[in-house]
Amino acid sequence: MLENDTIKPMLLPYQELDENVWRKDICAGCRACIAVCLADTLAFDPKLNRPSQIAPCVDCGACLDACPRLPANIKNIVSSEIIGPHLEIKNVRSKTSSERFQNGGAVTALLSAALDEDLVDCALVMGLDRWAQKPQPRVVHDAKDLEKCAGSVYTSNAVLEAIKDIIKDPETKNIALVGTPCTVQAVGLLRRSSNEYALKVANKIRFLIGLFCFEAFDDSLAEEISGRLGVQPWRINKMIAANGMLSVSLRDGSIKTIPLSELAGCVKPGCRACADFTAKQADISVGSIGSAPGMSTVIVRSDEGMGLFKIAEEGGFIEVWDGVRTDAIEKAGNLKLKRNGF
Repeated sequence: MLENDTIKPMLLPYQELDENVWRKDICAGCRACIAVCLADTLAFDPKLNRPSQIAPCVDCGACLDACPRLPANIKNIVSSEIIGPHLEIKNVRSKTSSERFQNGGAVTALLSAALDEDLVDCALVMGLDRWAQKPQPRVVHDAKDLEKCAGSVYTSNAVLEAIKDIIKDPETKNIALVGTPCTVQAVGLLRRSSNEYALKVANKIRFLIGLFCFEAFDDSLAEEISGRLGVQPWRINKMIAANGMLSVSLRDGSIKTIPLSELAGCVKPGCRACADFTAKQADISVGSIGSAPGMSTVIVRSDEGMGLFKIAEEGGFIEVWDGVRTDAIEKAGNLKLKRNGF
């Protein structure tokens, strides 16, 4: 060995994430690394929008298998396809209605079918503190409580962090999980892993429902909207992002709009590293692009997803039609790829 040669020290798993993901500002914020960490080494830092080390690492490596932004994993989850592998693409509407439903309420209806038919023990979704408009993971055991969590949450994808406590319960064997593409990518990676701690999480997730996602916002969004509109956060009833605008419905029935371009400062930095619009690793993907008015676009991708879909349809939870405009999905997905430099 030459005198000038140096041996690079081996990095612990969290150090490898720090070097290759966190410091590069490409962390998805999905919390998968936290969910699988045996030693509780990591905690999410909301100011940095990424995890950080808080306890010694035991070098199990599970976090490396879970990260959708780690270069070694990207080749397994990133492709130029927009829609991705699927069995069916349908217009779907819930047979029940609620003012909180986003479009056709398909996600709530599918979860209701899973819970009512005892296919899962619980559903893990993102809910909202409607006083402060702050997101929070919620574990739902009864379909009657799903409506409280209905509607899009644009400010967090932290749902996986909550699974850490759920998997400790021996009575909870099967979960339906709803997440954005980065969360779905992480679970897809966990399902492929041979790491026992990664598989402990993956094996609990029976149904993985992915949401179409162009970008997500950090926790400053509620304050930004409140300031722009001159209203308290609790006056906000519902938000819908579509066609380049954020429509904000207030409790008095009025609707205000803000161009999404004016909220760019609230977008999570890691979203710029995402190449997945339709959550291609999911069992079922759901979005609003391409669907008929008042309906959701549902992409069924796996045999498990098809089983849940058929149970929901035959059990009277959903109504189904053909006619999804896949060209609209392709257009939106390609726009995301172009914007993010893919």
